[in-house]
Amino acid sequence: MPQLVEQISEETKQVKRRKLPFGHYKVLLKSEEVEVKPITQDEYADGWNANLPSINSGNPIHHWSVTLAQLPPNLWCKYRIEYEGNKPYSPVIKNNIYYYSVNKTSHDKELVMLYKELAKGFNSDNNVIRELLSKLEVNADSTKSNISGWLIIRAKKFLKNDKYNGDMDLYLSIL
Repeated sequence: MPQLVEQISEETKQVKRRKLPFGHYKVLLKSEEVEVKPITQDEYADGWNANLPSINSGNPIHHWSVTLAQLPPNLWCKYRIEYEGNKPYSPVIKNNIYYYSVNKTSHDKELVMLYKELAKGFNSDNNVIRELLSKLEVNADSTKSNISGWLIIRAKKFLKNDKYNGDMDLYLSIL
């Protein structure tokens, strides 16, 4: 019986693995494990993209609930609407250890149009972008909208000419 107690105490002495915060994951960099934070909406707006580890890497799967304005740019080509019993829904979009559920909003039509206009790069019409941004900032009942995300940030930067706008790295082949 004393041996059993000693075995249990030895097992509890082992270092417990720290649970990572939501969205964080670990990668092996030069034989050292490094914790990586998720990319922010500002970083997506600047054109950054995450190279996520595969599902079998030992990292947990993180399920994000986002709007179209927050769906990462590289996943817009996977966005689609399906129907089940005449009810539209968007299937879960999988990107290695990140899964995305796209929430329907009253502004989805304008967000798709804004994405398509920004994808034109130099050929985009600034007046159309301004008009879409103004529609997105106000709800139908004249209250301020709370839609935010990399798409809105990128459109505002595009209008200010803060960044090089010729290659926004968006894909027109969707929708």
